[in-house]
Amino acid sequence: MRVNLPIGLRFLLGAVLAVLAVVLGRWPTPERTLTTPEGKAVPVLNVVVAARDIEYCGPATPCGPGHRTDTIFFTRAVASEVWAVAVPRDTWVELPGYRGRINAVYGFLGPRGLSRAVEKVVGLRVDHYLIFTLDLVAELVDAVGGVEVFLPAPMDYDDNAANLHIHFPKGKVHLNGEDAVKYMRFRGWVGSDLSRLDRIKEVLVKVARKAASPEYWPRLPGILKAVWDRLETDLSLEQALVFLPYLKGLELHAATLPVVEEGPYLVVRPQDQARFLKDFFGLGMGEAVPLPKETRVVLYDGSGAGLGERFAEGFARLGLPRPEVRTVRPQEVSEVRVDRAVLAGRFYAEAAGLPLVTRFKLFDRAQVVIVLGRDLVH
Repeated sequence: MRVNLPIGLRFLLGAVLAVLAVVLGRWPTPERTLTTPEGKAVPVLNVVVAARDIEYCGPATPCGPGHRTDTIFFTRAVASEVWAVAVPRDTWVELPGYRGRINAVYGFLGPRGLSRAVEKVVGLRVDHYLIFTLDLVAELVDAVGGVEVFLPAPMDYDDNAANLHIHFPKGKVHLNGEDAVKYMRFRGWVGSDLSRLDRIKEVLVKVARKAASPEYWPRLPGILKAVWDRLETDLSLEQALVFLPYLKGLELHAATLPVVEEGPYLVVRPQDQARFLKDFFGLGMGEAVPLPKETRVVLYDGSGAGLGERFAEGFARLGLPRPEVRTVRPQEVSEVRVDRAVLAGRFYAEAAGLPLVTRFKLFDRAQVVIVLGRDLVH
């Protein structure tokens, strides 16, 4: 997503940055930089972002944040481009002093241990950690006026022991902070934890995109200051604010780390990790990575509005291979599905503005499946 700013908004952003300079006493400077192919030095930062679950002292009696981190992301920011990799909580990891699921590492080895664990399963360096709680997520959602989601079916779930009651209707729903946390915690559908990860990615990406819009720039310093005081992190606010000027051209990419089931655990295979790193991160910083010509792409039009041909023509105009179009029964949610063809999936997902889901086993010898649902016509 690129945003071209009129002169007035550029002036506004400059004014916000000037205020920050006064608050901090000087202009923020990057901790680490990367040189682009054009020879320009830009800031780069790799951060583990994780949320602690809720600990219960008794039925319907929360007693504070727990020792597990059921939500874990590896986030890489390079200037205005951000990649977010969701790490499934049941991923197996081995470290000195710990062997088991990655969501329990924090309780045994603390945030630095969690950083080492994420480094191992993702395969990239971690600079800092940022640990938050679910109540803070609710406040961030409220700070941007809530988010809209589309539900393919009603959400109905009651957990009296946890005092958790989730009741949302099918279709488009506007979520405030409290409701957004419920939406992210829901595990009642097929796919349970992996589909829950997709919902967490969806909410966090929508919050980030709304925060990047010009109307929120004047509020950002105050919001960030209030949030930072309640985070568990070794990243200073000054280090984070280095990236504020790059919000005007924000690009977000999100995917789930590819894993396979081995008994009760999820395992990252070295060959899958290497392919994922190349394909998911390989498009950054102006590198020209071509879409493999032999990629077989199938578009399933379940929109009920005949959008398939229009989308296919749009892809062709962008220079992407035109997908084979099939009309199917109505689908509720639009997405791009891949198994291992992450790079090809990224091209189509970002061209159409659809979420990329990276865990599907595909049929018909397709490597990329594009699903158009009724959420596109609501």
